[in-house]
Amino acid sequence: MNLCKKCILDSNFPETRIDENGVCNHCNTHKVYEPIGEEALKAKFEKAKRKKRTYDVLVPFSGGKDSSYIIYLAKNVYKLKVLAFTYDNGFFSSLALENIQRTIKLLNVDHIFYHTNQQTLLKIYRQSLVASGDLCGVCGIGIMNSIQKISHDWRIPLILLGHSPVEDGSFSPEDIYDVHRLKTILKERSDLSSSEIKSFLIYPKMNYFSTWVLTKLGYFGEKINPLYYIPMKTDNEIAEILKKEIGWQDSQHSGFTKHFDCIIEPFTNYVRDRRFGYSRRVGQLSTMVRNGEIDRDEALSVYNMDNTGTPPSNIDQIKDLLDLSNKDIDDLAKIEPNKYKWALSKENRIFRKVRTMLHVKHK
Repeated sequence: MNLCKKCILDSNFPETRIDENGVCNHCNTHKVYEPIGEEALKAKFEKAKRKKRTYDVLVPFSGGKDSSYIIYLAKNVYKLKVLAFTYDNGFFSSLALENIQRTIKLLNVDHIFYHTNQQTLLKIYRQSLVASGDLCGVCGIGIMNSIQKISHDWRIPLILLGHSPVEDGSFSPEDIYDVHRLKTILKERSDLSSSEIKSFLIYPKMNYFSTWVLTKLGYFGEKINPLYYIPMKTDNEIAEILKKEIGWQDSQHSGFTKHFDCIIEPFTNYVRDRRFGYSRRVGQLSTMVRNGEIDRDEALSVYNMDNTGTPPSNIDQIKDLLDLSNKDIDDLAKIEPNKYKWALSKENRIFRKVRTMLHVKHK
């Protein structure tokens, strides 16, 4: 590997080039993120309050750090009427569930825990994994379509997401949240009926453009990322606020921004490392280094501690849940990147190009 001398990215990482001085292009062009502004965020909240709906905002809630911080800000800082929503993906850790229960009780917010058909969901996860090498997209699509449905049914004007600037560039190089792509993958499995697929997707014909139009028309709540509007706190600062205010508990084995709420996350990082040569954490940790939140040695230590090149300790549990053999797992490493690029929605590709051309700021 050819590692950047300033962060911990290597030349395997998408759109990364190491120059003659050993520094990557991301470090060379890095600028401190300038938030959109809290006044703009408050204006959106005031507009939502004026609608006098049962709830001002809907918050997808996993019990992890980011979603816990968002629900705390919404209720205690901005005094909004909050409906929290948790999508049962079948992979919740006990610590995440404890954080969810404690937070809901202490903040006194209404909460929906959505249990989809677990047998069908596991079939969908397995098919997506063995066919494409990824299953995180299943979660992302399931959660997003569910919160859109709930925002419509309850007429909730805003959906608050926990994505932050630190995570930019840390996701898969594949477009795993494309509904048309996932439908193509799932149709290859004969024991998944069209009704099961439609039930899971909720909106089986949805694409980025139609979602944008329906949101503009008020059919769905508007999705915003509050952490793009306000001055960015460090990972440790957010953890300390949550521990003090709502008794939130961090994993003793997480080490900065790790998704301990999902027991399959170490496995997905292991698969990603074998397919791409890196895990999702390398992008986050490198951004934290550039922001001065941690130094390079600490980032390397945390990343090496993850040990994503070897099977996680709960590999047998994952094999049982998804009915995977050792050969199935070995075959995952052979799945070429962007195998299903041809199946991407044409509307999504056009919509992305237009947004890029217009330099639309992530919010």
